[in-house]
Amino acid sequence: MADPASTAPAAGGERRMSFMTQMEIAEAIAQKRAVILPTGATEAHGPHMPTDTDTHQVEHIAWLLAQRIDALVAPPVAYGISKTFEFFPGTISLSIPTYQAMLFEIGAALVRQGFEHLILLNGNRPNGTANDAVARHLVDELDAAHSFKVSAVSYWEPAAERIHALRQSVPGGMGHGCEFETGFQLATRPELVKMDRLEGAHYGPVGWDLVAPTEPVRTYMRRPRPAAGHAAIFGDPSCATAEAGQVFIDTVVQVLEETFRTLRGSYEERR
Repeated sequence: MADPASTAPAAGGERRMSFMTQMEIAEAIAQKRAVILPTGATEAHGPHMPTDTDTHQVEHIAWLLAQRIDALVAPPVAYGISKTFEFFPGTISLSIPTYQAMLFEIGAALVRQGFEHLILLNGNRPNGTANDAVARHLVDELDAAHSFKVSAVSYWEPAAERIHALRQSVPGGMGHGCEFETGFQLATRPELVKMDRLEGAHYGPVGWDLVAPTEPVRTYMRRPRPAAGHAAIFGDPSCATAEAGQVFIDTVVQVLEETFRTLRGSYEERR
């Protein structure tokens, strides 16, 4: 198992906006540091994982990435588009219009303060397309008065090919409460993972996957229900390990760093 000191975010007062004073934030804006806004969710993640999984994971990745690219981390959005699992206890979902309106207002506040690069870092798959639309909306509404850019990405996407090559589950095994997310939680918060509760649970590969190559078509269908024996898992968590989870985390952060350093260089060249 990885050393907890190497995986758990420290206080990070110089990067977490929640721990910074207004003058410290103003100084960071003057230094043209990017700000990362993690978007998560509060929803069922099977019988073995906590309902804050998505929020915890995206904030964890945001904090690690912020150290690599000298960015700030805004307080995470802990409620997202979780209608898929609203029949399961512990799920708190926003409607798509409400979620997008909230995210737009948060992003606009950061842009109006002077941040020139806002990174919408997503940790909940259904938020992803909504975040894209908000990023476009922010530019459409605010670029007449402010010079800025918005990046929208789900944290696992840039590293998808590398994560896919590392997997133990078959395609369809990395979706929700799956090998990827369970490994992530085992690496960072093993005390909250209850692998023994998977016994007798209904789960297995599904028709989509977070990282496997797939057709660029999104198909939506009837949502799962506990009454039908669904465990609120898409994929296979049984092969997850803390060691693999730490490798997934390291890979994700490394590729995100490469992605944003490349973007920064390209943007600066065009200015």
